[in-house]
Amino acid sequence: MNAELLHEAEYYQVIDEEQQIIKCTLCPFECELGHKEKGKCKARMNISGKLYSLTYGFTKMQINRIEKQHVLHFFPNSRAQTFMTYNCNLDCVFCPVSDISQVEPETISGKKYPPEQAAMFGLASGSRVMVFGDSEPLVSFEWVRDTAKIAKEKKMKILLRTNGYFNEEPFKEILEYVDAVAIEVKGLDNDDYLRNCGGGNFEHVKKIMKLIYEHGTHLEVSLVIHEKNINNEISAGALAHFLATEISPDIPLHLERLKPAYKVKDLQPTSKDLMEEAFKMAKEAGINFCYIHGIPDHPENNTSCPKCGQLLIKRTSTTTEVLRISLDGRCNNCQTEIYIVMK
Repeated sequence: MNAELLHEAEYYQVIDEEQQIIKCTLCPFECELGHKEKGKCKARMNISGKLYSLTYGFTKMQINRIEKQHVLHFFPNSRAQTFMTYNCNLDCVFCPVSDISQVEPETISGKKYPPEQAAMFGLASGSRVMVFGDSEPLVSFEWVRDTAKIAKEKKMKILLRTNGYFNEEPFKEILEYVDAVAIEVKGLDNDDYLRNCGGGNFEHVKKIMKLIYEHGTHLEVSLVIHEKNINNEISAGALAHFLATEISPDIPLHLERLKPAYKVKDLQPTSKDLMEEAFKMAKEAGINFCYIHGIPDHPENNTSCPKCGQLLIKRTSTTTEVLRISLDGRCNNCQTEIYIVMK
């Protein structure tokens, strides 16, 4: 592999210069790598004592409504240009995009997009929001940061969808270039992360969620629900309690229906009854905005005012209708301020 054709990564330390051993410090796994060894994500590699990103610029693109990202309080009903980068530092059994999250970078075919070109695609698409997500964008940290910076200069809004399992220093840097973050929680303790994703640490993800909110960046959180060794209604209640008591009861919580994929193709989709029980427990835990995803046209995909109950935004699987909420994010009925970005 020709290192001259690759992009040198950031966030690593030289452990042994003579033996060419380095440590990647992008995420908490902090992989120690010898020459030609890749990290857990497969996307970052030690070449002659330097760390290189193997996925810089490689991405798939699509345009759709922002609601397709399961983000409902950030420019509702807007057009979004999504960039799907390759690879992930977790290996989730229920991953719906394992074809791009679990690949060997050397097998990726297609064109590389320089940050300037990717930002121009977003602008030319007529999209209001640029999204980095679907797989884990922060594995391609340098490209996402470089692209987001240029897109921000062109007045686009930036949404980052991530598992949140990254070290605080790089996360603080990326927050300077994004307007909203959607955190995809994988479980409520370390055993959940080990069982569901091959590793990880919920306590660390909690710190990152607090970091995002304290920075003033818009935050939304999601959790996959299933009764078999993944996450259940009790997990939904526990996550909602954490958000409501340690961050804010206004943080939107998205309950995702598990669908057969990757390593759980033998499982049935989560039942409607369990999804609704999980929703009930989340609401009882004190969260103001909770949503059910994966069940077409479910009424708990609408947004209502937590104070007066007025229906603010009505959603179906294909449409979003903004009804009684002002551009400054207030309920038109009682003037309660809603945790939402409208302009």
